[in-house]
Order: sequence, then C-alpha cells, then structure tokens
Amino acid sequence: MENPAYRFVGLFALYLAVITLAYPWVTQRWIGPLRAITTATAVIEHALISLVSDEAKLSGNFVQLGSFSVQIIAECTGIFEALIFLAAVLAYPTSWAKKLVGIGLGVPVLYAFNVLRILVLLGVGRYRHDLFEFMHIYFWQATLILMITSVWMLWIFKVVRHEEPDAPAGT
Repeated sequence: MENPAYRFVGLFALYLAVITLAYPWVTQRWIGPLRAITTATAVIEHALISLVSDEAKLSGNFVQLGSFSVQIIAECTGIFEALIFLAAVLAYPTSWAKKLVGIGLGVPVLYAFNVLRILVLLGVGRYRHDLFEFMHIYFWQATLILMITSVWMLWIFKVVRHEEPDAPAGT
C-alpha cells in the first residue's frame, strides 16, 4: 500500500484482529499477572477513595464506598484501552524509538484515566445509583474512546511530528 493512510488503517485493523483473537488465549495463559493487575487496581482505588471518605472498604477485588461496591475485573483495568492504543501506535508510520515513547507515556496516562473513571463510578454508584448504569455503559465507554484518540493524537503532535528548530544558516 503506497498511501500511508490506507497502510495505517490496514495495519491498525490487522493489529486489532490479532489482539482480539489472541486476548482470550493470553489471559488464560498469564492469569497470574492479570490477577495482579486487577488486585493492584482495586488497592489503588481503595487507597484513593480512602483519602476522601472513611466509608471505603476493600475485600479482595471488591471496592466498597458506603453501601455500594464494585468488583474490579480485567475489563476494569484499562487493558483493552491500552491494547487499542498500542495497535494505533504500532500501525503509525514512525520510528521504533518514537513508538516506544508513545507506549511508555500513553499507557500510564490511559491507566490513570481509567482509575479516575472507576473513582467517579464509585461516587455515582454511592450517591446517584440511578445514574450508574448509564455512566458505566454509555458515558464512560464513549469517553474512553475519546481518551484513547486524544492520547494517540497528542503523541503524534508532540512526539512524532515534533521537530527541532532549524539551526541558523552558516552554523
């Protein structure tokens, strides 16, 4: 494919297909690290919500705020979002060094955003339970897509397309 846009779309679709097909096998094979990530996410959520409320409790992967609790599962960790971002970064035509910068900076940002998402959902579930399903299923799913796209575009504009200013002539 000579057109870089077609090449990007083709590679992105291919990487997403590979990720989609490989994900179930990988998660079954590496169940230990996946459990560690879900447990760490639950611990982080509990620690952060404990800063603002004495109603926070933690039991395994369940985080509770007052009478409302959520179970942190693999889908709550931001792994899917990171994999979509990874596919977009890998498909983009740039050097491996810039791709590594994108992955190294983008994945933690997406994880932090996902932690914020769960904190907000805990608050919504505790104080406005009637809005929880809407926020969880619709609002945050759309917001996560925007977040992935925003982090990816920020990487393109600030890392990939960032050029050093031209040196003055004759230096």
